[in-house]
Amino acid sequence: MARIFQNDIGTKIRLDAGTNISAATSLKIKYKKPDGTIGLWTATLDGTNYAYYYTIMGDLDQTGRWEVQLYVVSPGWTGYGEITTFEVIGPLS
Repeated sequence: MARIFQNDIGTKIRLDAGTNISAATSLKIKYKKPDGTIGLWTATLDGTNYAYYYTIMGDLDQTGRWEVQLYVVSPGWTGYGEITTFEVIGPLS
């Protein structure tokens, strides 16, 4: 993943489910901000094994280490993917 800066808009957060999720009825990316705040972004299927979300204004509002995890609801299986981390850095003042 490329460098991510605080308040970036349009950054693609793309996660690998490690399995075919093409039958999913719901895809979410759960995130944990550096201050511990937890939330969800609605994700979009990308191929058969991936899901992504493009950040909007206000999403990447904190610098530091973020954690993200894919949550999948599909016929016959509902569960979580691996936890992935990335750093959000501050731009030059």
